[in-house]
Amino acid sequence: MEELPKGRLLPPAPSFRRGIPFYYEKSEAEFKADVYERYDEFVNRQTALHLADELHGAYPFQSLKEYISRYLPCGERLTVADIGCSVGRLMGDLALANPSWDCYGIDLSYQMVRQANDFWVKGQTLRLNLIRYGWGTLELPGQNLTNLHFALAKGERLPFSDASLDALFNTFLFDRLASPFAALGEWARVLVPGGRLIVVSPLNFLQPDGWRTAYPPVKIIDYLQQQGWIVEDWTDPLPLEEPMDARGNMVSWACVAFVVRKSLGFSSATNGRQGNEGGS
Repeated sequence: MEELPKGRLLPPAPSFRRGIPFYYEKSEAEFKADVYERYDEFVNRQTALHLADELHGAYPFQSLKEYISRYLPCGERLTVADIGCSVGRLMGDLALANPSWDCYGIDLSYQMVRQANDFWVKGQTLRLNLIRYGWGTLELPGQNLTNLHFALAKGERLPFSDASLDALFNTFLFDRLASPFAALGEWARVLVPGGRLIVVSPLNFLQPDGWRTAYPPVKIIDYLQQQGWIVEDWTDPLPLEEPMDARGNMVSWACVAFVVRKSLGFSSATNGRQGNEGGS
């Protein structure tokens, strides 16, 4: 079978910044208001958490990585996307281990996807100043992956065509969205029939509407089943601990993790918007 070119699922982007395609035209006001665009405060910390295993003795979120790997479909030429990819650790490791896969990392933070692209695709060495956390300075040599592509887009408005992904996962995103149930429709749109969706979230909702519509978690299960998803796993809690500094202070997360499959007869009426619009 002829191998299709990697990155083919991303259409021409309306704009670029340092090689990162933008499928959402983020305004300057949005940049300033977005805490995830603050390099020293958030990007640096996320890089230390996800890429600097030597600081922690091991990857702090190894159980999260294993959960996702356990439920991804098997195959040689899968198309897989991480929505809300941060600095790309989960998708990067998968792309590294599966060179025949076509892999994508999507995030709404330019600084996050720039850092991910510099490390995983461009092979740049990241130089971290972590003195404020007691870890000192650190250099992290990058990778040169050709089967991994990063882009800026909204999680509720993806640049992919209908039924184009074999699997989609996201972590620490579901509760950040203004309308998490609406996002489920968009994720169904881009999955092939039988495709898998994996979600891990502490359900620490930013918006009151999230608490009202999606908590307690049984409301999520009810909604998934009503919309035609086939629930393959529900784990509550999936505990995670995030190291904060060299002293060993931690943030503990009690996450919900679930795996659902898009049924073959999934109604197009529940799939959200139709077609690939690729804009803001």
